[in-house]
Amino acid sequence: MVEEELDETSCWLELIAESDIVDADRLSSIRTECDELMKIIVASILTHRKNMDRKNVKSI
Repeated sequence: MVEEELDETSCWLELIAESDIVDADRLSSIRTECDELMKIIVASILTHRKNMDRKNVKSI
């Protein structure tokens, strides 16, 4: 869910920048933070999946 929300936010930020509603330079740090959060969330999801796979292998 968080990943989807960050993806949607990223799309909106891109649209805002492309439409010149807000200067792209002003959005730069927000877009960077959104990208960094996405990387953190994806890494967390992958780690969780890996840990669940290990847990399932040990229980067999």
